[in-house]
Amino acid sequence: MKNSQKIAAGVLAAVVVTSAAAALPALRGEKTAVDLVAAAADDAITITNGTTVPDTIEKGKGVAIQGVVSSENSNLSSVTVGIYDSSRKLVTGKSALPKAKSYDISKLDSYVSFDQLAPGTYTYMVFATNETNTNYVLANKGFTVTASGSSTANTTDTMSISNGTSLPSNLTKGKFVTVKGTVTSANSKITSLTAGVYDKDGKLVTGKTVNPNAKTYNVNKLDNDIAFDKLADGAYTYKVIATNAANTDYVVTSQEFTVGAATTNADPVQPAQPAATQDAITITNGTEVPDNLKKGRAVLVKGTVTSANSNLTSLTVGIYDTTGKLVTGKTAIPNAKTYDVSKLDNYIEFDKLQDGTYAYMVFASNDVNKNYVMVNKAFTVGQGGQVASDAIAVANGTEVPSSIAKGKCVTVKGTVASANSNLTSLTAGVYDAEGKLVTGKTVTPNAKTYNLKNLDNDIAFNKLTPGAYTYKIIATNAANADYVLVNQSFNVSDGTDVLTISNGTTIPDTIKKGTPVSVKGVVSSASSNITSVTVGVYDSEKKLVTGKSAAPNAKSYNIAKLDNFIEFNKLTDGTYSYMVFASNGGNSNYVIVNKTFTVGNAGNNNSNVSNGITNKDVTLTGGTNIPETIGRGKALTVKGTVTSDNTIKALTVAVYDANNKLVLSKSVAPNAKSYDLKNIDKYIEFNRLGTGKYTYRVAVTTTAYKDTTADRQVFNVK
Repeated sequence: MKNSQKIAAGVLAAVVVTSAAAALPALRGEKTAVDLVAAAADDAITITNGTTVPDTIEKGKGVAIQGVVSSENSNLSSVTVGIYDSSRKLVTGKSALPKAKSYDISKLDSYVSFDQLAPGTYTYMVFATNETNTNYVLANKGFTVTASGSSTANTTDTMSISNGTSLPSNLTKGKFVTVKGTVTSANSKITSLTAGVYDKDGKLVTGKTVNPNAKTYNVNKLDNDIAFDKLADGAYTYKVIATNAANTDYVVTSQEFTVGAATTNADPVQPAQPAATQDAITITNGTEVPDNLKKGRAVLVKGTVTSANSNLTSLTVGIYDTTGKLVTGKTAIPNAKTYDVSKLDNYIEFDKLQDGTYAYMVFASNDVNKNYVMVNKAFTVGQGGQVASDAIAVANGTEVPSSIAKGKCVTVKGTVASANSNLTSLTAGVYDAEGKLVTGKTVTPNAKTYNLKNLDNDIAFNKLTPGAYTYKIIATNAANADYVLVNQSFNVSDGTDVLTISNGTTIPDTIKKGTPVSVKGVVSSASSNITSVTVGVYDSEKKLVTGKSAAPNAKSYNIAKLDNFIEFNKLTDGTYSYMVFASNGGNSNYVIVNKTFTVGNAGNNNSNVSNGITNKDVTLTGGTNIPETIGRGKALTVKGTVTSDNTIKALTVAVYDANNKLVLSKSVAPNAKSYDLKNIDKYIEFNRLGTGKYTYRVAVTTTAYKDTTADRQVFNVK
């Protein structure tokens, strides 16, 4: 094994957005947008004769972009030059896809507009990607833009804002925006502070001035005084202006935005725009997000994005809050005319969302369209869309299967309850793909509770023809109007395009804690292609604990390809369900396997390292214990003894990346009943791994069993 490498500053752990006015999305599980780690020394990225940005620039003054970015060995796959505001939102910039070992960034000069910046604090950044390094930071320079001929921030008594409001470039008319951020003065007290919205003539439209007489001030205190929801259509600027002993009327933040009439395609990234018809971007078979989502519930991200003529240069899938801030999401750079968004499913964490209102968005760029919005679906989590003091809820309600056969009955049940006022209206029914009520009934309970069983005879599931439907419960009380309590999508199948599995995994009723189980089986579709397959383990609350989805687009799929992603050995004591479900032309999320099992502590086997784990006739003792997170460049020792009752014909130690791509491996043919893994330690160089998520696996084939998992551990490199 190589020794641990010295860690130096370098990689931006964030996703590249290729056009101006787009938010810089955060990676899954990322605490900050920028994470500086080492660049691989054997394929270094450097910049020469780069732009020198001064600490202070007067408004309207330009700065020439220059410098040559070079990659030592592999081609540069992307280079980004941009200016980011204090909330790390891209204000102006551009990405290039050189596909060469060097790139002159002066070619991007016309896209980086220093002269268009409003007064405020910014960061100039250059970062690049090659085969070894992802978004490696070459320049990261903070600077301030000051008002022309007026206040320049005193360098020893500066004022700044942290965690400030980040406005979308276009705001839907009537939409609320929460004002937030803390203004800080370095030495003296802030004597005056104004936060507000100004029209195009510079007139304060809504806002307030206060006299803090303190070194810090939380502008959230002025939230009720800035009525974004009352603004008429037009162009505006949101400003925070402060004065201390050294600076008078210093503009701490200045963000331009427009207010337009509400549309169905509102975009927190940039104003919605039609796709150019000669190079349109479209999405098919996309994710259907319900209007209301139960807290902790996962949603499968899927769909195929297609560009008519040119390649897709960027594609973003994400969930945004009411201020337009990305909560969870990921950007890809397809460089192809089509892209399967299910590849980004692991980065869109619906199940981690807190109560509130959100928007699920899919937008993409090609040569003609920039950040074209294909999906913009608003939804709430928990009671986010209700007045909490008079919330409406449903208990013990009907769970409609994702796919039911034509003619099948479903029993309607559950109790709807209102916290304080009477339920004035309640609708239970099934809606078709166009939102039309097909079967159901509306009642006026005029009581705080209502038993849905009363409507069972009015909702004829057995009369539905094959197709896609949604089962909904909608209720109204004194505080909440037409609140969607239940929104379950399902398909009615004609039974001719069945989905089946052969030679599938047999899950025992009880599994010893720490024991891995190999996932296998071939899922087949009778007529149409399989559009998605999901294999996973769910807890007693139906929350996905470990699993993976694939988009085969074929009539059969071997789920053994997903084996590395189903971590039975990491399950804690409890009750679980192993599920396999798939979709094809006739069925949506049809459940093929649903096996309940328990994980217990039998034999006091709490560790797959010290006590050994057993799978079929294979046992591993004293195996490598990989921490959940290891530092980039850190070396680990491969160890442990694999034994079997039968002769071990083949043994492989391997490391796979997040896309299940093999990155490190070594195979041997012991032809013995035991093997010491330290013999192949030198071949598994953990210290060469880049940042990301990985799976470590020990696979064994004996004379009795093929490809048995002796050990599987998931870890992250940061």
